[in-house]
Order: sequence, then structure tokens, then C-alpha cells
Amino acid sequence: MAIIDITRVVQDTPLYPGTPPMEFTRLTDVNKGDTYSVTQYTITSHAGTHADAFAHFLAGGTTIDHMPPEHYYGSAVVITVPADALITKKDLEGRIRGAERVVLHSGGKSYLSKEAADYLVSEKVITVVTDAWSVAPQDNETEIHLTLFRAKIAVVENVVLDHVADGAYVLAAFPVKIKDCDGSPVRAVLIA
Repeated sequence: MAIIDITRVVQDTPLYPGTPPMEFTRLTDVNKGDTYSVTQYTITSHAGTHADAFAHFLAGGTTIDHMPPEHYYGSAVVITVPADALITKKDLEGRIRGAERVVLHSGGKSYLSKEAADYLVSEKVITVVTDAWSVAPQDNETEIHLTLFRAKIAVVENVVLDHVADGAYVLAAFPVKIKDCDGSPVRAVLIA
């Protein structure tokens, strides 16, 4: 068994346009004579590798503390899709092979088209993972997210897949249980 970390280092992750900068402040430090180390950090709920709750786009939608854990653990398939492109239905057809969780490897700059999102719904996928900062292009964030969320498809964004081959894996990417929140950081891994 191999455990492959696909989580980005938070501080090295590009921020979505308009997102406030992250801040990290060392309050105490054992390397400076303190008894223990504590760091205070300020990040948004969608910084770094993270899970979107349905409440991210759906009024009255499920918050991250109530998202079903089965979305974040189980069989998954990694699929390489065209880089720097809008992902189409044709890019996905015949490649999901019944997997409930689909991991999209594009080099971080490809996004779902509406037809691709509809196809994932028709294939009964329960989770979509992407190496881009969003599953959707900036000019169509709402429609794509709503298509997935209304079908109860969970989303994990901003993973790193440069060291991962296409194929079948087990995904583990549990969000932090933050009450009434719209998203959460995750530590995402693939198990081969």
C-alpha cells in the first residue's frame, strides 16, 4: 500500500482572485525559549486544498460540519484531462468506469463545462476533485457549482497531482468539522 499526498502546502497555494492574503503569526516558539509553540493563522475557508460545502452556493445548503463523510473516503479514479481547457463530456466519457469519486488532473488550469458537470451527475458521481483552484471557470462559477451541489456531488479543489498516474485509487480527504461553515481545509491523499 502506498499513500500519496495530494495536498498543497497552504502558504504556497495560489489564491483565488479577490481572496484576502493569508496571515501566519508565531505567538510562542520553543526554538526561542518558550515552553510550547503556537501559531495563529487567518485564511479563508477555501484557501489551499479544501472541500466546498453545498452551502457555498446553495441557500440553506448543507454546511461543512454536516457534509456526509462518505463523500471524502472511498474508491476514486484519476483522469488526465486537457490542460488549460474547458473540460467537455467527451473528455470524460468511458473513463469513469463506475467510480463514485473522480479526480481531474489538468495541470491546475482546466474547469468543467456545463455539459461535463451534467455528465458527472448522470454517472452518479458523488465527489469531484480537481487540481485547479475551482471546478468551474470564473465566468461560470455559479452554474457549475449549483449543477453539482443540487445533485449532492461534493467538491474538493486545489489538489496537486503532478506525481500521480491515472488509474484507480482510494481517496481520503476529510474536511475539518467547522460549525455552519461553507468550506474547510482538507489533507487529501490517494491510497494505491
